[in-house]
Amino acid sequence: MSASNGTRGWRTGRQGRWTALVAVSVLSACTGEPADVDSAEPVGPTTDSAPAVDWSEQTDEMSPLVIEAVAPEPIPVLGSDENIHVAYELTVLNFAPRPAVITSVETLAPDGSVVATLSQDEAAARTMIVADYSPPQSAQAGEPATVQIPSGKTALLALDNAYANREDVPESVTHEIAASFGPAESGAGGIAELWPDEVSQTGGTVAISTEQPVSIGAPLRGQGWLVGNGCCTLNGHRNVLLPVGGQINGGERFAIDVSRIDVESTRENGYSAGVEVDGDPSDNESYLAYGAPVLAVADATVVTVHSTDSDTTPGSLPIGPGFTLANLGGNAIALELAPDLFAVYYHLAPGSPTVQVGDTVTKGQEIARLGNSGNSSAAHLHFQVSRTPLIFSSESVPYVIDDFTVVGSIDPDSGELIDEPPPGPREDTLPLALTIVDFP
Repeated sequence: MSASNGTRGWRTGRQGRWTALVAVSVLSACTGEPADVDSAEPVGPTTDSAPAVDWSEQTDEMSPLVIEAVAPEPIPVLGSDENIHVAYELTVLNFAPRPAVITSVETLAPDGSVVATLSQDEAAARTMIVADYSPPQSAQAGEPATVQIPSGKTALLALDNAYANREDVPESVTHEIAASFGPAESGAGGIAELWPDEVSQTGGTVAISTEQPVSIGAPLRGQGWLVGNGCCTLNGHRNVLLPVGGQINGGERFAIDVSRIDVESTRENGYSAGVEVDGDPSDNESYLAYGAPVLAVADATVVTVHSTDSDTTPGSLPIGPGFTLANLGGNAIALELAPDLFAVYYHLAPGSPTVQVGDTVTKGQEIARLGNSGNSSAAHLHFQVSRTPLIFSSESVPYVIDDFTVVGSIDPDSGELIDEPPPGPREDTLPLALTIVDFP
């Protein structure tokens, strides 16, 4: 329908509604029924009413940020840093005709207490703009980081609130977001003058689930595994916020990418791509992770298997023509652990799956070999638990691995291997991004 046709349709509908109202009024007047004076509500002030609002002191004010939570209700999970993590996202629509910069975020419990804060720099590190796939801009020396939300655009804010104990997690949280606004992008000198220079707004209420994460076994075995992308910073998994099934969905919120590294070389020289390779970096089989056995994380039923994609040449992500949401994972297996609970494995080696749809598997059983198929730049395993095997339209579910050992982590700024979180064994814990672990 063209815009003009739509306008005519609206006017016709409006006229029809007014005609109907007039007809009802005429019919009422013609019935000859007396008015029910006794049942009429009194008009005017009453002596026993509560004090009236002093409307002379009230004014309307623009609230240019429209803040909403992205479903579903987050499930708290114990991370390998020994904190309870509540990870979720907010959308922040900038309704103003001026670009916005988030200057702070406070997460508030129902009693108004502040449970987490983000500075402007920290908020920028967790913000992405819908449909803007340009690389993030570095802050100028001595200047705070900024991510501008253009007029009429929406920002996605990936949040993670950490608590010392599960008992500390409130039933719900809301958010107070402060922002400043730049010069008008339209309406300068006119309507744009109605919009404020700065605001502090409350919104984005999030109810926190009482559900417990599922406990599973490790998807790999052996030493020297680096969790690259994972919970809970903004990275190559948290940024997978896509409009699928009519809503924004964080399909990889708790997914992990696991590669293998030379731990001693990393400890001596810091992390670089070279610590994942022994030999020619253009050869998949030179990667320490390549060909490692991939394991069933629980007793389960096999529901999907794909094994015919070739490995990708290492070095860069191949996404482009020929890729769809259906084949980004390359060779893949999905296991049904329970109703509405599936373990999903991506980037498997060609022809390596040893199972077929309908097979039952046992915890710890080898089901495939690790590869580099699909949208992958180097040999690694993408693993996650979801409500369905279609990860981009289903809920990414937090899970805990029943037994592994923390070796250390990679400092995101220096690349050094550091002893944080404290090295040692973990039980029923989710390995977080940049953590180095040994699996049994």
